[in-house]
Amino acid sequence: MRSLISSLDLSREEILDILKRAREFKEGKRVELQGDLALLFFEASTRTRVSFEKAAKDLGLSTYIVISSQSSITKGESFYDTLKTFEALGFKAVVFRVPFVLYPYKDLVQSLKLSLVNAGDGTHQHPTQGLIDLFTLMENFGSLENLKVLYVGDILFSRVFRSGVPLLREFGARVSVCAPKTLLPRETGVFGLEEVFDELDEALEWADVAVWLRLQEERQKESYIPSKESYFKKFGLTKERHESFKGVFMHPGPVNRNVDIDGDLIYSDKSLIYEQVQNGLSVRKAVLEWIME
Repeated sequence: MRSLISSLDLSREEILDILKRAREFKEGKRVELQGDLALLFFEASTRTRVSFEKAAKDLGLSTYIVISSQSSITKGESFYDTLKTFEALGFKAVVFRVPFVLYPYKDLVQSLKLSLVNAGDGTHQHPTQGLIDLFTLMENFGSLENLKVLYVGDILFSRVFRSGVPLLREFGARVSVCAPKTLLPRETGVFGLEEVFDELDEALEWADVAVWLRLQEERQKESYIPSKESYFKKFGLTKERHESFKGVFMHPGPVNRNVDIDGDLIYSDKSLIYEQVQNGLSVRKAVLEWIME
């Protein structure tokens, strides 16, 4: 049975297959699937949860939503036993978002007669968001060969960054980061980065695309920045930076206005954020069809 836990598990052919399906869905393709899908969301979410739910219903799947406060995990049940419950009840697939890292996961996947889709596990992976960003950039640029993509902000705790980089690099993009030193992983070399910038204005001169990431305060056990005001001045998309920036920008959401990006700029003519949200539905339809074939 197919599952999608990490973007690192996808071959180039599988990525292209999913993106082809997403394009067909965006162009109006209709598919009727059968079966029950559980949405197991143990972290807050708007766009991911709602787009998965809408994608499932558009495909004809019966959906069941479980949040942490209503699950037996609050009584001490393990994540594995929760998944075995869905298996026993005849579910075909589970989409999950959890605050912990699901790793190693291959034994878990192989021990279940369920398809699993990772909608975000701790600081580890969020593969459908990586595919959405890849799809959005391909729509706007065609080829990603030598496209310069800059991630800005909380690199250390970002599962979006860890999911997106391997997908972008697979198709020839050059990836760099700009962040406070306190929000960089110790070993940046493992990501194949071209540059690690600490000055945003210099980084934006280099970039064709900038992807802002929010400060993941819920994962930070201590303060990693002096203040949000000082962070915005140094690493935020201000009106001055927006005016001089020649590229386009993205954000996986939710956007913290006037911390990541000036609130007046979120839907500017250089922004692809609205497109990312729109493309989320098509990509998640494609992923659900792909795993449930």
